[in-house]
Amino acid sequence: MNKKTEMPIDAVIGINYKCNSRCIMCDIWKVKDFPEIPPEEYLKLPSSLLDINISGGETFLRQDIVEVIAAVKQACPKARLVISTNGFLPEVIESQMKKILKIDPGIGVAISVDGVGDMHEKVRRIPDAYNKCVDTLERLQSLGMTNLRWGFTIIPENVEHFGKVYDDAIKKGIQFTHSFAQSSENYFGGKHIENHPDVNILRDQYIHIIKGELRSWNLKRWARAYYAFSLYKFIIDRHQVLNNDPGKKFFFLSSDGMTYPSVVHNFPMGDITKIKKWEDLWNSPEAEKAREKVMTDGEPAWMICTARTAIKKHPFRVGIWVLKSKFGKVKLP
Repeated sequence: MNKKTEMPIDAVIGINYKCNSRCIMCDIWKVKDFPEIPPEEYLKLPSSLLDINISGGETFLRQDIVEVIAAVKQACPKARLVISTNGFLPEVIESQMKKILKIDPGIGVAISVDGVGDMHEKVRRIPDAYNKCVDTLERLQSLGMTNLRWGFTIIPENVEHFGKVYDDAIKKGIQFTHSFAQSSENYFGGKHIENHPDVNILRDQYIHIIKGELRSWNLKRWARAYYAFSLYKFIIDRHQVLNNDPGKKFFFLSSDGMTYPSVVHNFPMGDITKIKKWEDLWNSPEAEKAREKVMTDGEPAWMICTARTAIKKHPFRVGIWVLKSKFGKVKLP
């Protein structure tokens, strides 16, 4: 047995691969009959987790999502949970969230919005896509939820709407998160993505968003400004600004029970259905081999779920950037 590795604090948990969207940058919707582990398997998750993104597929297509959330919360009582959804099932989402809020009143929901109006329909290839998301948002707000956000994915087709969706989130009084579409063999339906948005447009959009976040006096929004800066740098030169510890501080759990260092590192660490307790997986030779593969063969990757732990590890470096950018000039290459 290898020496013990410190327990993880961040995770993305994919609870299904079913999807009712037809996104141009993702092929998950083409996956048929992918296994889904039962809710009780999630009781094996480590109690060390502090942030968990419940992801899919479309999460609310899983009929036992309430039982899944209950198991995750029982296993990880300290974790902040956010459910990702495309928002295309307003009535179902509202009904299920009424039950989920009784389990975790502070739980968040991130609704994917890749453009305002017709642009979102163009990306998601679902009629009336944007209005369905707004309907879902308003239903959740009517339940008293405040931990809500738009989640934007950058691709060449929608880069001009990056700032528009950010402004829309601010106008609606919700949070804004974003990502850059990256290829993955174990996620996104295995689609290989060539993502090269117009650099000049991208830079202008990022400056607008970074300035907007730094204009506030909220530490979380300052951290998001730094994340935006670091993701822009990653897009331009494919270099991680900070080490993000995939397979150490973070992991991705697929809906079939297989664990990976991240959503873009296809190196199996172990199957949660084959163990009695999390430590048996996390400290296994298979997990250690996967960590070594990340170091030797892994592609660079940068996304909010892995960047979050990296930012927390370097508060001084991030703080210096925030001060210089807030009271000086936002500089992007």
